[in-house]
Amino acid sequence: MVNLFLSGGGDKEQTEMIDKEFVKALDLDKPLLYIPIAMQGEIPYEDCYKWIHSVFNPLGITEIEMWTDLEAKSPEDLRTFSSIYIGGGNTFLLLNTLRETGFDEILKEYIDNKGIVYGGSAGAIIFGRDILTASHMDPNHTNLKTSEGFNYIDNYSVWCHYETSNDSLIKEYVNKYGFSVLALPEETGIVISEGKLRVIGSSPASVFRNGDKCC
Repeated sequence: MVNLFLSGGGDKEQTEMIDKEFVKALDLDKPLLYIPIAMQGEIPYEDCYKWIHSVFNPLGITEIEMWTDLEAKSPEDLRTFSSIYIGGGNTFLLLNTLRETGFDEILKEYIDNKGIVYGGSAGAIIFGRDILTASHMDPNHTNLKTSEGFNYIDNYSVWCHYETSNDSLIKEYVNKYGFSVLALPEETGIVISEGKLRVIGSSPASVFRNGDKCC
């Protein structure tokens, strides 16, 4: 059973609704694991750590462990955590690092064994069919060989920070690559649990397929 919380991004006020839903699903006696590696070279990890505490301390999560080096990790290393939070930043850097360290397979095993994962922005996009939905905002300076994501959303790619001004870009993406898109504004997220997908937030999610905006 998949337990995924995916956010369109934004500040802590914008993501408050899905953040609260995420916290309700956790065992608060266990620490949260925070992975901010998509921010490498953009924001100091110390600032990332302060930020994650500012988001979740008021919601009842007080113990947070941050990993910035994923080398030599194992599935057993994840057993002490309530969940994993994968933060935003550069989507290409994030996916490339996960693959190069082998943590992508560890993460998939964790999810497939009912582990709870929250992905924000770049951390959400990697769970879609393809990550080129981030190419309009993220430069790719990596050796990433394929843009294929983890594909946990029924073959949909994820578009974060969605605004209606993005519609033409999204339609172009759908027509070029043939993948449907789930577009999430910054106030919006989705929860995938027990085989069902729910939208949470103050703005609707939008679906693009066959080159058209469906809803």
